Amino acid sequence: MFMTRVESPIFSIPLRRIDGFLADEICFRDAKARTPHPSLVPEIDSYNERRLQVWDKFLIKHEYRISKPHGERFVDVTNDNNLIHRKGNIVPGAMTVSKIILPLEILFSELEISSVNIKFTGSAYYGERTCNLFLWHFVSNDYIQIEVKTYQQDRTIATTIILGRLKAPGKQIKEIDEAAVNKKCLARVQDYFETLGIRSNFYFQKEGYKDYTYPLAYIASLPSAEIVNQLSGQGGMINMLRMDFGNYERIPITGDKGPEVKLARAKKRNTFNKIMAEIAEGLVTYYRGLAIVNPIAKFHNSTDPALGAVNKLINVNPEEKRFITPI
Repeated sequence: MFMTRVESPIFSIPLRRIDGFLADEICFRDAKARTPHPSLVPEIDSYNERRLQVWDKFLIKHEYRISKPHGERFVDVTNDNNLIHRKGNIVPGAMTVSKIILPLEILFSELEISSVNIKFTGSAYYGERTCNLFLWHFVSNDYIQIEVKTYQQDRTIATTIILGRLKAPGKQIKEIDEAAVNKKCLARVQDYFETLGIRSNFYFQKEGYKDYTYPLAYIASLPSAEIVNQLSGQGGMINMLRMDFGNYERIPITGDKGPEVKLARAKKRNTFNKIMAEIAEGLVTYYRGLAIVNPIAKFHNSTDPALGAVNKLINVNPEEKRFITPI
């Protein structure tokens, strides 16, 4: 029998939100489950809904597979012209980023993400089982740090640090009139969710209101495509991506064109490119980011800045592909 606790849980998770992930597998793990004070405690709330009370740090295991048709649709939606995602077998890095951030936005509506720092250590491939392990740390009563490891088979694809905080109790939510929503931009975001195998209404429908704002995961997926487009497909592969979401003002889906990515390259280097990014909508700059991009000419000692390396990635066979990773 568990001892009675005098304090309150940190927050609770509505388990019905897992249903929004059509083909993914999500499970919660608690290292203190068999102790008198477990970190996760199931409950039935006053609306007869299953929830998990969160008392301390815990782990989430998220497994999924990305098919090539879904990857091709994803790069169409995000306007990524890199050939390795269409003719090759490489999952877009922005898709890996989305699969890291979106579960947090859907399952934990009380979490306000302030920054995401992702370091890619390998390429992900279509059709292979991918696993995200989320380890939650509660730094204080308000601040949260989430460490994420992304694997394919026995290979590490990415390591991520996410910082955030819980919404202040009674925080005023500015609701957006559905009549003001840009239907074309909304349809694009809905297509984005569909390519990831996630029901979009599980993001838009919050507790008691409709949230017509762009998901932070969608925002974080835009810089990589713009880097490819502005560098004529010769930008290389992103080694590190950092997004600073600042005071957590989300971009409403009401503008004429949707979010715009503005890029500026820092001092040119032989070993990597440092690219600064801003995400703006109209005259307002909402978020800032930083990408470290490895020149694609360095891959496999290719002497051509794009063609040789792209052909390598497109024509790679299964025995070779595990050796193709960012430098």
